[in-house]
Amino acid sequence: MAGEFRADSAYIGPAEWALGLAIFGTIAWLLVRALPERALRALEALASRFVAGGGGARHALLFLAVLAGILVLVSTLAFEHRPQLVDSVIQLFQAKIFAAGDVAAPAPTAPEFFVTQHMIVADGRWYSQYPPGHSALLAIGVLAGAPWLVPIALSLAAAALLHGFARRAYDEPTAGVTLLLVVLAPFLFFMGASFMSHVSSLAAVCGFLYCYARWEAAGRLGFVAAAGAVLGAAFLTRPVEALAIGAVFGAALVADCARSRRWAPIPAFGAAFLAVASIYLAFNAATTGHAFRPGYIELWGSSHGLGFHEGPWGEPHTPAAGLRNALLDLSLLGVFLFEWPIPSLWPLGVALAAGWLTRRWDVLLVAAFLAVPAANVFYWHRDTFLGPRFVHVTVAFVLPLTARALVEGARRLRGRSWKPGRFPSVDLRSWAYVTLLLAALYAIAYGIPARFLIYRTSMGSMKLDLVEAAHAAGIERGLVFVSESWGSRVIASLRGLGAGASSVEKAYRQADLCMLDGIVRRARAESWSSPELEAALAAATVGRDSLVLVEVAGDPTARFRPGSRLTAECLDEIGYDEAGYSLFTPHLADDDPALAGPLVFARDLREQNRLLAAQYPGREVWIYRAGRLSPWEPER
Repeated sequence: MAGEFRADSAYIGPAEWALGLAIFGTIAWLLVRALPERALRALEALASRFVAGGGGARHALLFLAVLAGILVLVSTLAFEHRPQLVDSVIQLFQAKIFAAGDVAAPAPTAPEFFVTQHMIVADGRWYSQYPPGHSALLAIGVLAGAPWLVPIALSLAAAALLHGFARRAYDEPTAGVTLLLVVLAPFLFFMGASFMSHVSSLAAVCGFLYCYARWEAAGRLGFVAAAGAVLGAAFLTRPVEALAIGAVFGAALVADCARSRRWAPIPAFGAAFLAVASIYLAFNAATTGHAFRPGYIELWGSSHGLGFHEGPWGEPHTPAAGLRNALLDLSLLGVFLFEWPIPSLWPLGVALAAGWLTRRWDVLLVAAFLAVPAANVFYWHRDTFLGPRFVHVTVAFVLPLTARALVEGARRLRGRSWKPGRFPSVDLRSWAYVTLLLAALYAIAYGIPARFLIYRTSMGSMKLDLVEAAHAAGIERGLVFVSESWGSRVIASLRGLGAGASSVEKAYRQADLCMLDGIVRRARAESWSSPELEAALAAATVGRDSLVLVEVAGDPTARFRPGSRLTAECLDEIGYDEAGYSLFTPHLADDDPALAGPLVFARDLREQNRLLAAQYPGREVWIYRAGRLSPWEPER
């Protein structure tokens, strides 16, 4: 069993941050006082040379080469070239549908063996709930036989575009420092080696910044149209982020046009954005049947939409919860961005407080940075997979701003000293250089390796390559059942019997698991209709407060009524799980969307397996359970 990379435990409070700043600031002060003048001059010369010239084209290529190596290592060693979350599994599966030349695949005749959270099975077809942009890019990798290379290529493109943006919006030194920070930003390269859609969104936003800066510098309509088109591509991947960022820059564009009395850029930008963004409407029309009904709403209902209401899993989303989520993500960004022992946003905060960042691009980037978490306040869901992922796109704004703060700080602190109380004075710029150097060395020596080790040793079930295991066992054409927990079997069975995704998720969180198991058995035996099944789930739902969490055969998500007695069937399900189980979800991405490939992976539903095995006559039937593949034998 595997869960998410939970990062909320990485939260660091203000008192701990203050202590870290005090410790590292004091150590840096002592080092500046103790180091020979020659060593300090060498450090100053190295930093000043970089700040003055930005490193040039050769250094930029070197940094991109280093970043490429890091991304390949992370993808290979930490993630083993496989998606690590159900979101990216489903998007990779959709990429395979696109690669086959369609927007949806024929639905399985027995959906309970394959249905997975975030997959829509309706009207004889199945497809992803997500916007099409990220999956369309992954489809290129599917056709090339190496989809894991797509996020790496996108991350490298994002870095190159961000460098080009900073060079045009600011100057060569800021561009060079921006690229250096990209290489030192583990939040960027850990996410950048994953299959998550945040990678596509970041690349598109970096492309938007580059095109917008080119337009501001040259005033050519082609660049502002390109900016609109690339922002439209971001909309095809993560619409809320694109709209939040577009609101900031759209307002700036209107203000600029009003001042200059040149109105042509507005329709050029808007038309290009809509031309690309409307692909999402076409995708919706081809899948859900309604251009303005996205997959999210088709699967979960209106409760999935933005706003303050009960979410599709039954939890209420309030303004207080939304604000808390946004602030927590910003706090975690201070941890994950650089893995420093001091807040990663500290240089930016100091520069803003000191009034150093007053240029037009400073204001735009700060506004765009804040717009993303502000928009997320209205979104009911939040998680911390690979860090505060819902603000990952903001690194496109934070890294150039941090580089700008460092370059401007180096200029403004030249020749200034600091005298802490009765202690001897110290050169302020040398102290800042040493403090940042210590923070970077800490991250390189401890913070980044520790985070890498977490990702390397976690999520074992998601990294399992059953195709490789099957080939090693000599299985070239077969049906492989993958054992899951009792709770997962109940959820999949309810979905396969026709219950809505939201109803099932609410029931699993707010009903007795043994009672839900009984509903599944009765619904099968009596051939219940979907309304009958929905009514039974509603009647069984009693709320979380009336239930207790009990770890059952290693599954910590099962809930039961206090004092209830388990039926013989429920005890049998628990006994079955005691032999071990895994996850089916990661292996869905190994299936052919038409379920006609040499190997077909399906969920183990015990006695129901006979039904699916009968649909694949002439194939060897195997089961993956307790960490090994073995021939499947029907239960008696």
